[in-house]
Amino acid sequence: MKLSILVLEGCMNSAVAGVADLLTLTNHVMHLRGNKVRFGWQTLSLDGKPVRMGGGLTFPVDGALGKRGPCDAILVPGNLVDHTTIERLKPQYAQAGAWLRRQYAAGRLIGAFCSGVFLLAEAGLLDDRRATTTWWLQSELKRRFPKIDLASDAVVTCEDRIVCAAGPMSWVDLLLRLIEMVEGHETARLCADYAVIDTAQRTQADFMPLGYVLTRDPLLIKADMLVRRADKAQMTVRRLADALGLSERTLNRRFIELTHEPPQAFIMRRRIEHARTLLETTAQSIKTIAHSIGYEDESSFRKAFRKLAMMSPQAYRARRAIRPA
Repeated sequence: MKLSILVLEGCMNSAVAGVADLLTLTNHVMHLRGNKVRFGWQTLSLDGKPVRMGGGLTFPVDGALGKRGPCDAILVPGNLVDHTTIERLKPQYAQAGAWLRRQYAAGRLIGAFCSGVFLLAEAGLLDDRRATTTWWLQSELKRRFPKIDLASDAVVTCEDRIVCAAGPMSWVDLLLRLIEMVEGHETARLCADYAVIDTAQRTQADFMPLGYVLTRDPLLIKADMLVRRADKAQMTVRRLADALGLSERTLNRRFIELTHEPPQAFIMRRRIEHARTLLETTAQSIKTIAHSIGYEDESSFRKAFRKLAMMSPQAYRARRAIRPA
C-alpha cells in the first residue's frame, strides 16, 4: 500500500508525523514476521514547497500534487486555522478539491478526518453519502452540506471508497481502515495490536458533553443526549418530559416548534440512528441491537427501521457495514 498525505497550510502536524511513525512500526513488524506486505507514503503540497502547519512548524514535503507517482489511498488531515485564515485559503482548498475529484475518479481511496471532512464535502465527494466528523463540527457540516447523510454517532464511516473519521486524533482509526481496505482485516488488526491501539467499537456519544451548544437549541441537545444515554431502558415521552422538567403538553409544543414533529418521532429517529451505527460497525445480531436501543420486540424495531431507512436492517448492514462479517 502506498499512501499520499495531502499537506495544506494549517493542517495538524500530529497526523502527518503519526501516520509516518505508525507505518514505520508496521513495516518493522512485517519484516520480523517475514511478511511481504510493505507500506510506503509520501507527503504532497499544492506546489511542492514546505507548508506552515497548524502549530506553526514548517513541514518539508516530498513533492507537489500531480508530480509524484501513483498511490492506493489519500489521507486528508484536519486543520487548525481560524475563520479568517479559512477565507484566505479558499482558492487553495478549491485547487486541492479538484485534485481529489480527479484522484477519486481514477479509483483511489480517499479518507479525511475532523475538519478535513469539509474539504471532501466542498469537492462534492460526500453528496448523498454516509459521512461523519467530530461532534462539535457536525451542525456546521450539515448546515453547509445538507445532502450529506450525516452519521452523528459514528467514529468512522465508509462508502464508495470514501472514508471519514471523527475527531482530531481519529487519523488512527482512518489509517487502520485504509490499511484494511487495501491489505485486509488481518493486516490492519496486526498493526493495531503492535501499536497497542484499542479497536473496540465505540460511538461519539461517549464523548459528547451535555452542555455543548452549536447551532441547535439547548433543549434539543439535552433531549438528544438523554435519548442517547437511555441504553436499554425504554425512553418514553413521559420519561423525557420528566427528565427535562417539562409537562408532556409543553414538551410536545416545543418539539413541534423546533423540529416540526412530535417528541415520539424524535425519540424514534435517534434510536434508529444509533442502530444504523451499530449495524455499520459491529457484528451484533439484529435482536441484540434492537434490545440495546430499547426495543423489547424485535419485529417493532424492524418495522421502525424500515420506515426510516427504507430498507431492512439486514439489507442496510449488507450495504453499509464497514468491516467484514
